[in-house]
Amino acid sequence: MIIAGSTYLERCQYPKWERLFGSGMRAAIAASGLWHETVLHSYVPSVWRNDAEATLSSFGIVGNLAPTKHELIFEYLDTLQKSFIPDALDADQQEAPLQVKGDVVLRFGFMEGSAKVEGRTVVYDPQNSYEPYHENGSTAERLAMIVSTEELLGFGGFERGAMPTPEKLTQAADNIFDSKPSPQVLLCRDRLGGIQVFFGGPPISIPSYNAESYFRIGVGDVLAAAFAHAWGERGLEPVEAADFAARSIAHFIEDARLPLLPPENLNKLRVSRKNEQRLRVLGVGRFEAKSLVVQTQGWIETLGGAPAFAFIDQDQAKGPIDLLIMGSNENIALSAGIREQVGEPKVVFWPERDRRTVEMCFPASRIAGDYPTALYHAMKVPSQ
Repeated sequence: MIIAGSTYLERCQYPKWERLFGSGMRAAIAASGLWHETVLHSYVPSVWRNDAEATLSSFGIVGNLAPTKHELIFEYLDTLQKSFIPDALDADQQEAPLQVKGDVVLRFGFMEGSAKVEGRTVVYDPQNSYEPYHENGSTAERLAMIVSTEELLGFGGFERGAMPTPEKLTQAADNIFDSKPSPQVLLCRDRLGGIQVFFGGPPISIPSYNAESYFRIGVGDVLAAAFAHAWGERGLEPVEAADFAARSIAHFIEDARLPLLPPENLNKLRVSRKNEQRLRVLGVGRFEAKSLVVQTQGWIETLGGAPAFAFIDQDQAKGPIDLLIMGSNENIALSAGIREQVGEPKVVFWPERDRRTVEMCFPASRIAGDYPTALYHAMKVPSQ
């Protein structure tokens, strides 16, 4: 597979890490364990070139790296939320387009340039650029696009901020198919690992699969790499390829595991579904726990859940509780009173307390070591 995509520096505060990734680098590493050869076309500033070449070499990836003066850095508070995004570059700051030709190509949008692709089978993820695939002269015999709900509505002619109802998403997809030249397949990703596959008419839904933890940075890159491999290199039908992509997401989000595994290694994953009920969230103790409860209400709706019941006063709380957030320094003796009042919470997030202590306090609950994982499990219901 040939991949045209970015190489950016990514920093995250919780958990603490700093790595050279970007969509192109991550997708190339993801695909490196799946097929014979992976080639990455990317822009890389001179200060990062040695690191980029060493990383690619360690995974057996061939790198065609064009120089750039732009050192683009993305910063994240945690794996859910960005704290800094580089400013968009003006047209006169853009690098010359990368020239890419191949049988199976995965093309991402760039901030610092573009990739002009000539491919037989191409998968295109615009990365919020809203640049039509053919606009820069790119061609493809078969084309699939991978978009978010916001991008689908935007490419489909709806105003930004339009509510992503099923009817509007289907109409947007139909509008895209009616425009020529158009993709043959559209994949619309949700925020919890599920995928909608459009061919024309109502979409086919691909469920998400259960994972033990939730590392969200780069999920879209992994989805694109997995689908491009399955559809382009293995020749699977789009729905089968999308199912493999959903399974690959579940593999990846457990501790950002790369490279990806082939389809036969992911057969035992369990389907999970979104909890459609209004979640009950309780914060106990210090201000940061109660503040996080308020933020959680917003995140649940952002991730596609129903508005939550939030309790910041323990005395007013009513069970069952889907997510309990404990202040970092609260006394463990509080746990008995909480369990007596509201029952066993489904998920407990207690920063700064070791896992063994929290399991002792809440033996029937799922214990989350980080906030995104806590939110993920509160919102998901694995199938039996």
